Amino acid sequence: MLKSLPTMLWVIGATVAVAALSPAVGNVATTAPPVVAQPPPPATSAPSAPPPSKAVKPAVPVEEPVVIKAGTTKLGLVAVDAEGFTLYLSVLDSKNPSKSVCVSKACLAAWKPVYVKKAGIVAGAGVSQAKVGTLVRPDKDIQATLGGWPLYRFAKDKKPGDVLGEGLKGTWHVLSPAGTRLNR
Repeated sequence: MLKSLPTMLWVIGATVAVAALSPAVGNVATTAPPVVAQPPPPATSAPSAPPPSKAVKPAVPVEEPVVIKAGTTKLGLVAVDAEGFTLYLSVLDSKNPSKSVCVSKACLAAWKPVYVKKAGIVAGAGVSQAKVGTLVRPDKDIQATLGGWPLYRFAKDKKPGDVLGEGLKGTWHVLSPAGTRLNR
């Protein structure tokens, strides 16, 4: 009997393996029970919104129009953007027709054109909608205008209300909310 022990163990092992892997062992089903359709929950009068903490943000940020409005600085009432940063004109540009000559890398590094996207441009408090507009720059971007003047922000203005670019090189000046060079 000892001689046949390895053969016997092999036969028992094979039998156990076949029984474990067969589709049905005794009364145990190996297929999933049939799916029974459940009736939908009763409809409510209004769909429920996710809780505020779980609100889904849009994948693409919503584009806002450029806002040009009046703001107060140490120079008085001036034209500012939606964030309150002072807006400037260059006397080297033209207002009729509107044209920007600030196209070099050095100029664009110091004087940031106020670019307009698809959402457009609107006049805020203290500025007439008839005075705001746009022009197509030489690089084909769209730039905001006020009173025909191309609009810029000065890179060294670090907080709303700064007017560090006023009179720089005798060329750059703060605009009034009416779209003219600010008289000081």
